[in-house]
Amino acid sequence: MVHLDDDTLLALLDLPSVTTCVDDAFRAWGSGQAATTQRVRATVENGAESGMASAMAAVVPPFCGGKVYATKDGVFSFINVLFDIDGRLLCTLDGDALTRLRTPAASALAIRHLAADGVEVAALVGAGRQAWYHLEMLRDELPTLASVRVHARRPEAAAALVHRAQEAGIPAFLAPTAAAAVDGAEVVVTATPATAPLFPASVVGDRALLCAVGSTKAGRCEIGPEVIERCVAVVADDVVGSMSECGDLIQAARQGRFDWVRAIELNAVVAGRVAVTRAGNGPVLFETQGVALQDVAAAGLGWRRHQEQHARHEQEEHA
Repeated sequence: MVHLDDDTLLALLDLPSVTTCVDDAFRAWGSGQAATTQRVRATVENGAESGMASAMAAVVPPFCGGKVYATKDGVFSFINVLFDIDGRLLCTLDGDALTRLRTPAASALAIRHLAADGVEVAALVGAGRQAWYHLEMLRDELPTLASVRVHARRPEAAAALVHRAQEAGIPAFLAPTAAAAVDGAEVVVTATPATAPLFPASVVGDRALLCAVGSTKAGRCEIGPEVIERCVAVVADDVVGSMSECGDLIQAARQGRFDWVRAIELNAVVAGRVAVTRAGNGPVLFETQGVALQDVAAAGLGWRRHQEQHARHEQEEHA
């Protein structure tokens, strides 16, 4: 049995390549040539015996498979399983590296299809596990980028992230508050476990694209209902899944600030079936909770590269 651990996957994969394969997968999904399930969770609340397990699956020809993971005290333990399209088991994979790479890939698709032209100022709120890869993604996807304002609830984490970014040539700067980071930014990424809106609606410009990454449960909230009400388009990586998982949209709908009929599927946008027009009269929101389609696509890329590497080593040994 082949198992690809996180270190191996980080050596095999890079963000631009993962973004390309995730782009292809969403386009296939939007064209009816791939499929993904919603996440299912099992939870027990019983003091020290409390626990949560989650699972999700997808078919992204020529692969199919899925991810199962446990959550305890905010810590995730992932395992992915990859099959070929005929059901033959190919490998198992650690899921942390895949998740860190495939998540900003979805945000990259949102930027490609939903952001205004000529973005110069971006904001990143959050300095956790998703932060670094989203900074790299912003650099790669925004060729006119002049500055990325970074804010996090832990100032030392934000400062360390900005220092690392600057050393890598990313024009990152510290912002004293989330509102200061977002004010005037044309692309905003939020990747936090917040349970209340991170900034007021007044600082969100009409040209802004908001990529909300952290609102993955009904009780979480990064983007307030007042912001969502202003948005000219609301796009989700999976609308059905968002109805039970996306705290931002769930809470806005409860307050009468959002109607689910407004929600647009990202796969339909990527496949060209739906066009989102930037009229300049309001921001655009992209909500991502993550779908198994991304995991299977990235796992398939990792498997292919592992096989190519193995074949090269065998050739070298027999040369």
